[in-house]
Amino acid sequence: MLIQIKSLNVRNIALALFLCLLIAELTFVGTSIHSEGRPRFIPYGYSRHEFTNDSLVVVMPINENTDTQFYRNQWLGDYLHTVCDFDGPDCSLSCNAKSTYETLDKKTMCFTNILKQEFKHVNFFIKLDDDALVDKEYVRDMIEKYKGYNQPVYISDFILNLDGHNPVLNGSYYGNGKFYMFNRALLDCINTEIKYKGRRNEDAIFGAMVYNGCGPNVLKITEDDSKIWHKQYENKNKKIDLSALTNH
Repeated sequence: MLIQIKSLNVRNIALALFLCLLIAELTFVGTSIHSEGRPRFIPYGYSRHEFTNDSLVVVMPINENTDTQFYRNQWLGDYLHTVCDFDGPDCSLSCNAKSTYETLDKKTMCFTNILKQEFKHVNFFIKLDDDALVDKEYVRDMIEKYKGYNQPVYISDFILNLDGHNPVLNGSYYGNGKFYMFNRALLDCINTEIKYKGRRNEDAIFGAMVYNGCGPNVLKITEDDSKIWHKQYENKNKKIDLSALTNH
C-alpha cells in the first residue's frame, strides 16, 4: 500500500512538472526578454519605437466633405489633428471663420502659429493633404535619424519660389503640398508674421515663413516619394483612389 502511494505521488509530481513546463513554453511564445531577464508579451506588429504624443503630430487641413474616418483608422489616426473652419467632432484646430480654396494660405499661417504656440512639447510635425498617405516606417526612420537635432529640419520635395512681386517670398524654397515634415527647431524660428501682396499658394507661404524666420540654417531633406502616395495608392494587390469624389 505504501509503495502504491509513493508511486501515485511520483506520477502527480511528474504531471505537475510537465504542466509547468507546458505553461512556460506557451508563455514565451510571442514574447521578448527584458534586460532584467523577464519575459514580456509583444503583440504582432508592435515596435519598441512606437510614436508617442510627444514625438509626432500630423496636421491635415480638411473641409466638411473630408472622410476623417478613413484617416482615423490608419496608423496616423492617433496623431491626427485636423484643421478646419467649422464646428464639429472632426475638428481639432479651428482656423478662420470660413475659409475657401482662395484662403488656404491664411489657414496655413493660422495652424502654423497654433503649432508654434501650443505644441511646444512635440518634437516632429507632418502636414498631410486629405488625399495622401505616408508610410509609417518611413516616418519612424526620419524621426530616429533626426531626433535631437538643434538645427531646423524640413523634409519635402522642394520648389524654388521666384515671386517678383513679393520680396519675402522670392528666393525661398517650399515643399510639395501633399506632404512635408519638420522638427520643433524649425517651428521655434519660423516667422508667422510675414506680409505679402495677393493670394499665394499655401505651401509657398509656409516655405516663405521658414525662409524669413530661420534663414539659410535649415537642413532640407528631399522626401522619398516611394513612401508617399498622393491621390492614388497602388502596391501589390491593392489599388485605391484617394482623390475626392467628383460630386464633392
